[in-house]
Amino acid sequence: MNKIFVVLILSAMVTTGHLKTMCKRCLNLDSTKCCREKDTECDGTKCMMLSQYLNISNVIYNGVKKTCATDIMCDNCFSISTNHGFNLRVRGECREGDNSNAEMKYKEQCRDKMPLNNFMCPSCYVTTSTDGCKSNGMVLCRGNEFECLKYRSLVQLSDGKEVPMSMQGCITEGGCKIGIGVVLGTKQLEAIEKTCTPAIPVIPAKKKSTKAAASRA
Repeated sequence: MNKIFVVLILSAMVTTGHLKTMCKRCLNLDSTKCCREKDTECDGTKCMMLSQYLNISNVIYNGVKKTCATDIMCDNCFSISTNHGFNLRVRGECREGDNSNAEMKYKEQCRDKMPLNNFMCPSCYVTTSTDGCKSNGMVLCRGNEFECLKYRSLVQLSDGKEVPMSMQGCITEGGCKIGIGVVLGTKQLEAIEKTCTPAIPVIPAKKKSTKAAASRA
């Protein structure tokens, strides 16, 4: 399948308040640099840049987005992890003041600071159905991934072809509140399901008793 999905956080959540701030706005999902930046008026006092890293079956895609700040993404990492060839990392950076995101550059540190966190979730990813995908294994969660995601959507590719997608995996806590959009030449036609539930604790394997081992010797 020549077409792939590139997922980026497209948040409708912004910092609310009476103050207004001018920020740069742009979106580029196949490069680490923005082009055609525009000015946009935001609620609050901060501007934001999102740096995206997406690995689909060992093919890497980078992307950037400049926009109004979303507090939950400021100096934070949003991620989705599966065992089925789909892993997303998005690093958020925020600064105070008008056009404070104008000189921000793509940053990669997010994916280097995501140790295993002793939680796990069911894992699957298909582009053949919106009926859901059946997990045949668990993925170990990383960083702030303390929730399990179920996501189903019908999308339209740039050539007009409609493609169904289903996914399960670990997601950053609060990820369903942030919002997930399918972009880069695709249009989300029908968001069927976006559910987040608490991740499952990993139960450590019990160590064999030293005395028991000695008695069998």
